[in-house]
Amino acid sequence: MSLIPSAFLTAAATALLCVPMAAQHGDHHGHQNPAAKVARTGDPYPFETCPVSGKKLGAMGDPEVKVYAGREVRFCCGGCTGKFEKDLDASFAKLDQKILADQRPIYPLTKSVVSGEKLPEKPVSMVLGNRLILVATAKEKATILKAPEKYLKLLDDAVKAAQGKDYPLKKCVVSDEPLGSMGKAKDVVVAGRLIRLCCASCTKKLEKTPAAFLATIDKAAADKSPEEPRDGKKE
Repeated sequence: MSLIPSAFLTAAATALLCVPMAAQHGDHHGHQNPAAKVARTGDPYPFETCPVSGKKLGAMGDPEVKVYAGREVRFCCGGCTGKFEKDLDASFAKLDQKILADQRPIYPLTKSVVSGEKLPEKPVSMVLGNRLILVATAKEKATILKAPEKYLKLLDDAVKAAQGKDYPLKKCVVSDEPLGSMGKAKDVVVAGRLIRLCCASCTKKLEKTPAAFLATIDKAAADKSPEEPRDGKKE
């Protein structure tokens, strides 16, 4: 299961932000109409802090949630939205770099999701719906734009395959109920992380404050010691 609604994935292509690993960034003209009401595509905003002020979301009341060409961003207050929108290209380029730094170390593939060829030392990175995708060439990036739902699903499947076997928790990260106690666990992918939920109803709570649950997943993975391998077997 993925949090990416396939009905909107083609529209999400207009929100594509291209950030080569060499720190250059592509055209962000898809974000130039911040007032447009567009349904969110891809993942919810994955960080716990405002991209403008750096303050923790919720510290000044409920976060301000904005969607730019399908891409969700959350702010600590309404005042920060105007600052963000003064130069959307620069604002998203900065946010893209943060997403790249966060998701690159856990990226599940060493080969292009498009061609299957080995990724070069400096792959082309794309941020689509707050998700990092690595490709070998700009031509492959254009291929993804033609069928984003296909390649995002392949990426989700790769995350599940890479992280599913050694998933570090036995309980639902949202409800704290044992996984499997309410039927088959629901696998979702957010910010490049596999999250297993006890039931579909936990998805809404996950989306409300995703950063908190992502932090729990990251801590659980980091806490796995050499004496307790991720397959759960003692050495």
